[in-house]
Amino acid sequence: MGHPWVRVNGVAPDKPLDSAVLTRLKQFSAMNKLKKIAIKVIAESLSEEEIAGLKEMFKMIDTDGSGHITLEELKTGLERVGADIKELDITRLMQA
Repeated sequence: MGHPWVRVNGVAPDKPLDSAVLTRLKQFSAMNKLKKIAIKVIAESLSEEEIAGLKEMFKMIDTDGSGHITLEELKTGLERVGADIKELDITRLMQA
């Protein structure tokens, strides 16, 4: 809880984590070791500009501002940027 991402004004809050956060943490811990290492390497290699760009892209796709991207939001977002991806592939992406 001491990581800057979870601290507020330099202090870790006492409130419990949201259930969605806990669910995602459980899902992440269930991934196989190689996948975890690959994600970590990719994340650590991103520049601040790339991270900012990904955050903006996420906000653009998350049209209801819920913090979660639904299948419909992803399909609409991909269409908006001109991506030609089959619906089956988008569904598989969401399940990954």
